[in-house]
Amino acid sequence: MVVVLGLQLVALLTGIDWSEPSIKAQAMGAVVTLAPLGFLGLLVALIGSRLDESHRRINEAFDFIPLRWVICVLSAVLAVGMIVAVQLSLSNPTEDSPKVQNLDQGRQAIAEAQRFREDEQQVKALGEQLAQAGQLAADATDEDKRRAAEQMVDSQISQMQDQLEKVEQQQNRETRQRLVGVTGSAVVLAIAFVLLALTAVL
Repeated sequence: MVVVLGLQLVALLTGIDWSEPSIKAQAMGAVVTLAPLGFLGLLVALIGSRLDESHRRINEAFDFIPLRWVICVLSAVLAVGMIVAVQLSLSNPTEDSPKVQNLDQGRQAIAEAQRFREDEQQVKALGEQLAQAGQLAADATDEDKRRAAEQMVDSQISQMQDQLEKVEQQQNRETRQRLVGVTGSAVVLAIAFVLLALTAVL
C-alpha cells in the first residue's frame, strides 16, 4: 500500500503546474485524500513486525536498516507533508488567481455602473437612446425618459450585485469545505503519523 501511495503521489505531483495557486490547493487535497492509504500500510507493517517478535531479532541482524526505522522515517516524511498541506490550505488566494480577478472585475463593473447612474448627463443621453430605439412612447416626456433610463441602470446594477453575491457565497463555501475537509484531515493525519513514528522506535 505504501508503494502504491508513492506511485500515485509521483504521478500526481509531477503532472501539475506548481505556479498556479489553485492547482496547489487541489494537489494538496488529493495528497491528503491518499495519505490514509500510506498510514494504513505503515500501520500494518508495524503491527506485523511487532507480532513477529520471535524472528524480528534474527531478521534485523541481517538488515542494514531495521524495519521500524523505515516506518519511522516514512511516517515522519508524511507528517511533514501533512503540515505543508495545512499551510497551503490556509493560505488565501493571491491577486493573480482567476477567482480573485473575477470578483475584482465584478466590483469594478458595479462601481462603474453606479457612477453612470449618478451622472445626470449620461442618464439623460441613455433616455434619449431608449426613446429613439422605440422602447418608450412617442409622447414620452424628458422625465419619463430619465425614469426609464434610471430603472434600466438600477436593474443592471441589481443583477450584477446578485451575481457577485453568488460568486462570493460559492467562494466562501469552498473555503469552508477546504478548512473542514483538507485542513482538518491534514491535522489529524499529521498527528497520527507523528504518533506512528514514535511508536515505531519506542
